[in-house]
Amino acid sequence: MSAENVVTIREYGVKDFVGLTNLVAEFFTFHRRLNGRGPLPPDEAATIIPQDMLQEHSHILVADAGEGKDIVGFCRIELHEGAYFLRELGVTENWRIRGVGTALLRAAEDYIKAAGETNLYLSVIPRNIDAVRFFVRRGYDTINTMELRTEVPEEKVQRKALHFLGLQFQY
Repeated sequence: MSAENVVTIREYGVKDFVGLTNLVAEFFTFHRRLNGRGPLPPDEAATIIPQDMLQEHSHILVADAGEGKDIVGFCRIELHEGAYFLRELGVTENWRIRGVGTALLRAAEDYIKAAGETNLYLSVIPRNIDAVRFFVRRGYDTINTMELRTEVPEEKVQRKALHFLGLQFQY
């Protein structure tokens, strides 16, 4: 069954705050663990939403699975220096592989098309192979920037080597 039959993609509203807080905590906890860090507590997620996500140039879409009561996914589009970026796209674990992420991505693409743009940029943590595959299957295949990082001395994360473009990186 596709997400179109099960969820409604709509703009975020204030009534969605609690549901979005839970999704943001789940989303960032997953990504923090990919980087060897601990979970994001829900109270911290609640501060991320107004401080980072609800800014003037951000637009949040939610996947509603039942008359505004059950938010099962979200994405945030941000206009930054004249370009649109998909900053986050998250679907709660028990709703994955049902088309919710695809529906959110298509709604984000429709949003930027309505704004007169044709390019949507995004970043994926390389070790998040499922996300990389998700976006590649949906036509995202051009790399135009690479994010690099360094390990600070206090960090004790075990890193693996990644060979890319004839260079070796750690992840």
